[in-house]
Amino acid sequence: MRKILHVFTLSLLLTVAGGCGWLDVTPENVIAQDDLFSTGYGFRNALNGVYLKIGENALYGRNLSWGFLSAAGQEYVTDASVQGMNTLQEFKDAAAFQYNSSTTEGVVQEIWDSQYSAIANLNNLLSSLEDCPASEFAYGEDEKNLIRGEALALRAFLHFDLLRLFAPAPATSPSGAWIPYRTEFEASAGTPLGVTPFLEKVIADISTAMPLLKDFDTRMHPEAMYSSMMSSATPHWCARYRFESRSYIDNMGQFFWYRGWRMNYMASLALMARVCLYAGKPYYPNAKAAARELYNDFATTRRWLGFTPSENITAQSANRFAKLSDDVILAAYHKDLAAEYEGVLWGSNNIIRMPLNGIPELYASDNTGIYADYRLGYTISQSNASNRTYYSRKYLVSSDQVVESIENPMIPLIRFSEVCHILAEIAASENDVKGGISYLETVRRARGAERSLSLSVTDTASLMDEITLDARKEYICEGGMFFFYKRRVLTDMLPLDAAVLPIPKSENPL
Repeated sequence: MRKILHVFTLSLLLTVAGGCGWLDVTPENVIAQDDLFSTGYGFRNALNGVYLKIGENALYGRNLSWGFLSAAGQEYVTDASVQGMNTLQEFKDAAAFQYNSSTTEGVVQEIWDSQYSAIANLNNLLSSLEDCPASEFAYGEDEKNLIRGEALALRAFLHFDLLRLFAPAPATSPSGAWIPYRTEFEASAGTPLGVTPFLEKVIADISTAMPLLKDFDTRMHPEAMYSSMMSSATPHWCARYRFESRSYIDNMGQFFWYRGWRMNYMASLALMARVCLYAGKPYYPNAKAAARELYNDFATTRRWLGFTPSENITAQSANRFAKLSDDVILAAYHKDLAAEYEGVLWGSNNIIRMPLNGIPELYASDNTGIYADYRLGYTISQSNASNRTYYSRKYLVSSDQVVESIENPMIPLIRFSEVCHILAEIAASENDVKGGISYLETVRRARGAERSLSLSVTDTASLMDEITLDARKEYICEGGMFFFYKRRVLTDMLPLDAAVLPIPKSENPL
């Protein structure tokens, strides 16, 4: 976006919000800024507008999930083979790291503009929030703090992905300044920062947000985070409460439910772990502390977190949780996601235009006839036996009422499986092979992979190889592998000169 918005244009968002009560925006259409931020309900509207924006195709609804970024992460067949000949040209160009082609240059511009636009709206909200008395909010200081915590953590999340896209990885010891960290709602582009100073600002925003989110999600209203109306918490039902809350909403109202679609405390912990792993070994203790709190407290003790039960993975296709959504800690929402994905996936005569790359090789060690892996048999399909064209089922339309309401509009942003991968990788850095295997097996066992890693993983190198294999299985069509290869400097998959997107010519982010 190239100019400041003096008015919050919520009318465009209204067309997206239908059928998604937790993101409803009031029908006042275009609301002057002074009026928008005159009451607590205006702040709710503004924050909901940002959540809707990040779920659009320009960002996580396509470009930063199953679209451009998955193609750049080498997830699609793009050669002249029978499988690859019909792949979308945009994806072929992205896979060839041609970021300035006629099909990709606009995508890169769109990502930059839209991400900074969302950040600008958050900055406007945060600035106005400081001047708004707690008495204007229905739940006083508690609600004001929650909105501030969500906005700060979301600002950190969006900035971090901009850094991962438009600046080199810390592991390459980069010098110079790259992109600005925007904390003000103003016309200037801001001063570009080096990678480490930028990361410090990301961490500072998360650190400020975490106690605010923790207070709400574990003290004031934990009922929206776990299956509070059941005799005991199970990970599956806790996920249902966070993503499909309509049957459980109490007197507080729906804005305070649907916590899986919003920045919640568990998501802030996972984000801290992700950022600190990316920042490098000096930050590993912080990554480990955040990840262990999730693993030990929220997964093991409270059982608020876990993995999709096997019966929900292996169910008939209409009832199948193909996104394995129980372990999703944070997701973006796009109402028409499933229909739009299928519209891109299928070409004329049912030709597949997003064929997955290297699937037989990826699953070779876990699909031997003795061992299996649910992710191959139930989240990936094959067009026919003759040309062996594979495609992801993650975003296909489901007609089952529960699966439809949770998974059809869901773009996974942070998973518990990633937290387990982080802990396994940190264990590897500490030469704790046994501990790393244990964390990785937590994911593999939940996905039906029965091959014991203790028989083949004997050192940190082989452990890291297995983590990479599992990440490739987990993050298919979610955009994560581009970032994984970049952080690890795996140049055979992502050359150094392809790991940094070109900053658009209109370099002013506002």
